[in-house]
Amino acid sequence: MANFTMRWANRSQSTQDWMIDIPDAFTLPPDWVREADLIINTDHTFQIAVTTNGGFAAANLTYHSGANNWTLHSNTPNEWRLSQGNGYVTVACLLNNVRFSNIAYTASRAVAETAKGKGGYPAYQLYEDNTETTYCSSRKVKSHAEGAEWIRACLAAHEGTSCHGKPWISDDQEGVIWP
Repeated sequence: MANFTMRWANRSQSTQDWMIDIPDAFTLPPDWVREADLIINTDHTFQIAVTTNGGFAAANLTYHSGANNWTLHSNTPNEWRLSQGNGYVTVACLLNNVRFSNIAYTASRAVAETAKGKGGYPAYQLYEDNTETTYCSSRKVKSHAEGAEWIRACLAAHEGTSCHGKPWISDDQEGVIWP
């Protein structure tokens, strides 16, 4: 059996209505997180739908018990972010209110699995600061210690900021690449 703290996070400027297939429905104001402890011992997929004023995004979050990892799949990958580590699994939705005259879709890679735990290195080191800016290392770090050293240097280079939440690692770069 695996124990996780599941977190659903609104990382937009709009109020979001969430529905998870449990069934579970709730509203998250901007920059709010809802969390719950989860014990899971088999493969399982959570179907997630989020709406805002004029916007809709949906995704499937799947736990693979054999590999002990999570994947997130969506037709709108730019609206989602998956991070995991230290027993936390966070699904963040970036969906804002839609202004139809400003809709612009671009092609991008699908959201990649994030690396998990000690076996995830080498990987890119990421963290979000207190201004909601995500920083990412310019190269893959080889260990937790090397990632922590990179975070200290990045914080020192960006005076007045602090780490907001737990840092994470990923196979893909996102956010502000530093240095």
